[in-house]
Amino acid sequence: MMLAIYPPREELADLLVTGPFADALRVAIQVRGLSLERLQHRLRVRGAPISVTALSYWQSGRRRPERPESLRALAHLEDVLGLPDTALSRLLGPPRPRGRSRRREAPPRSPWDGSGLVLTAQHDRVDVASCGGVRGIRTRQVVQATAAGVDRWILCQETGSAQPAVTAIRSCRVGRVARERTNGVLVAELMFEEPLSPDESVAIEYELIYPSPTAEHTHFRRFGERVHDYVLEIKFPLDAPPVSCERFATGPAGAEMSGGARQEPVDAWGYAHTAALDFGPGLYGMRWSMPVTAAVNATRSSTNGK
Repeated sequence: MMLAIYPPREELADLLVTGPFADALRVAIQVRGLSLERLQHRLRVRGAPISVTALSYWQSGRRRPERPESLRALAHLEDVLGLPDTALSRLLGPPRPRGRSRRREAPPRSPWDGSGLVLTAQHDRVDVASCGGVRGIRTRQVVQATAAGVDRWILCQETGSAQPAVTAIRSCRVGRVARERTNGVLVAELMFEEPLSPDESVAIEYELIYPSPTAEHTHFRRFGERVHDYVLEIKFPLDAPPVSCERFATGPAGAEMSGGARQEPVDAWGYAHTAALDFGPGLYGMRWSMPVTAAVNATRSSTNGK
């Protein structure tokens, strides 16, 4: 039996008629060619903030927009994706029952789920290219065991379409690595030198290096639980400082926190930094914009080098 393979645009046209919602959204995002981070940014600019996690859940079918704020964001999302009004929302069908009779569905557990660890501190240093894209991220983490025999940390990094290489720097080694290209997520095992005892902690360090600078001018971390100490440094080239650099923070539902956005200065060494104490759950990061000439020069340099 032969399987018919449709071009994405033809597949999208069919899905907008037949559904299901998750498949139609996933293919619409594929056709539009935008990362989930870029979609989130465009929705936030429109005053309809939604988390990258929520967008990922919607297109995978693990969740669906039901709350009023989610449905408002979906209306804007249809416009961002270049779809007719209600093209996606009409595929949702009747709302699911709520209240005590509704059974809460636990999210699927990864087979690599590394339970028994608490993240207590994290320090990210992001290296930015002259075009404004991210070249690499070096991370130091302190994790504490809550159970005996825990021997690995599970790294889950949203990378968009890029495929960075993972390198262990200190007190760990890289185990299995998986790349979920549809949602742009990298998952990797960071194996400790020895299994931990309860209440024992370990400080690990690792690095992600991208084959070429990313298209996104932002870096953030998503914390599912409260973290005591998070420090984020952005290193810009001395000859290509940013026009602006802003920190931001959102709550677990994706809404930007009051007072969470703030401009951060870049020092004489090309660094901007921000720090959060006892933060989470939520998302915390920085975004920046570069001069137009920097992007043009970077493109010319890349073209001339070919």
